[in-house]
Amino acid sequence: MLKLPRQSLKRLATLALASAVLVGCKADEVNLQIDLTQLRSAAAGNDTVVEFEATFTHPRPLNTEQSAQVDDVWSTVGRYLTISDFTRENVDGGLRVTVTAELPVVTSRSAEHAYFLSFTESTSLGGFHRVALETGEDFAALQSALASVNFALDLAEFHPTTLAVTGRSPRLIAPAAIVDNTAHLLYDAELQDTVNIQQSGGAFEDTGAGFFVRMDG
Repeated sequence: MLKLPRQSLKRLATLALASAVLVGCKADEVNLQIDLTQLRSAAAGNDTVVEFEATFTHPRPLNTEQSAQVDDVWSTVGRYLTISDFTRENVDGGLRVTVTAELPVVTSRSAEHAYFLSFTESTSLGGFHRVALETGEDFAALQSALASVNFALDLAEFHPTTLAVTGRSPRLIAPAAIVDNTAHLLYDAELQDTVNIQQSGGAFEDTGAGFFVRMDG
């Protein structure tokens, strides 16, 4: 039987515990702030970003080595996302990590960015634009870079998401959404100010959250 040195066993245990924090790496919640004026600016050819905030929690406190492992992970994430704030706090005997970043708005359905907000004319709903959270070519590179930090880490592609959409539009459509604490098979209404759209589980784990909106309002 192969016997590992005590230090190697300790290192493996540390990695395994850090992995327990981050395996699957699905956020408790992701919040995305979207203003229709930002989308119009992107359509006009301007470089545009939207604010993205993700919160992750673990029920137990981490020791120094485990904390350093988490820092290494988010340092790696910072090479692929423009992170404007990163906070860690101890809550109820556990750890909460909140990451605030900027995501580019891209007027296509594919891009190099690890994560981006896609804004395109809908091919299925005439007169509407499709707005969706997407992953691009760099997402695979991000996963690979994280794997080199933590052998058991598997970054989730999409997460439970709340989209705070601000502006005016004659019509906004969101499938399988919770809006103002009410569940809708298909939310379809005029946008007059701000609406919070919550989408999670099911198909959204493979496609990402999103909605359709008329931009002629």
